[in-house]
Amino acid sequence: MKPAEIRKLSVDEIEAKLADSREELMKLRFQQVTGQLTDTSRLRLVRRDIARLQTILKEMQAGGVTAPQTEAEEPKRKGRAKKSADEAEAAPVEEKAAAKPRARKSKAATAEEGEA
Repeated sequence: MKPAEIRKLSVDEIEAKLADSREELMKLRFQQVTGQLTDTSRLRLVRRDIARLQTILKEMQAGGVTAPQTEAEEPKRKGRAKKSADEAEAAPVEEKAAAKPRARKSKAATAEEGEA
């Protein structure tokens, strides 16, 4: 279950889902011990769902985030922003031509610098 889906639920609904997930985990553990469990990855998924539910429940009880963030409220991602199509076309081509590639030093030149 995704965190956004969980945040839409009430505290009582989250507690009910948490109890269901814990019961499912217990059943999966019994199946694993008896050799009946074929999909062992399900154990990991249920444990992570339980952790996710507990985390969001604690946030709500502590007075943290109670409603999902909308697209406008989402935090901005770090990194370089992409240029729009207009800005990309307006960039002069001469800038690229003016930048000269740096020449690599030969292995012999590098070795001579190391000896000096």
